[in-house]
Amino acid sequence: MEKKTHVMCANLVSLYIMKPSNIPELLITCGVASLGGLVPDVDLKDSTSDKLFDRLMTSLITIVAMSFFIKYFFDFDLYCKVKEYDFLSYLISICLFIIIAYFGSKSSHRSFTHSVIGLLIYTGILFYGFGFNVFVPYFVSHLSHIILDLFNRKGIALFYPSKFRICFDLCDSNGRVNKFLFILFSILIVVYLILISIGIKI
Repeated sequence: MEKKTHVMCANLVSLYIMKPSNIPELLITCGVASLGGLVPDVDLKDSTSDKLFDRLMTSLITIVAMSFFIKYFFDFDLYCKVKEYDFLSYLISICLFIIIAYFGSKSSHRSFTHSVIGLLIYTGILFYGFGFNVFVPYFVSHLSHIILDLFNRKGIALFYPSKFRICFDLCDSNGRVNKFLFILFSILIVVYLILISIGIKI
């Protein structure tokens, strides 16, 4: 499926499961859901997400190198300073997520990032740093991406590192089914938001 279809599906499923009760919760749910809908496709070469994680990985390496430089020449421990402000777990989680995403971007398409082990690693990292409010929408969004791609004719390496690919061989990634699902998910999201805005719980 195309990226926009994955994102719409991810948001629809996450909204239904999380049932955000205010604007901040809605923004967090939709933001994390969009991330979960897109991350599995970092393994698409020359994709926007692939280039993004290349830049993030470069930035991460630069930050680590600079921290060693600052500690050595200026006797300032950036690690201890970060620890004082009690968001070390967030930082570690983000850094690990970028590293794993970078590894995923270098794997073959629909292998590691579309596998059970990939799903567990990505979500485990986010759970460590951010807890259930991020873990749940990311997990269901990443999972929805994998399930949608199972309908594709090219298949996915669900049990990576095994190269055996599974598919239902029902549609192309950018064919009529993809267009239909994108429109359907978009309409359902609009309907959902209208219903909860007028106080109807689903």
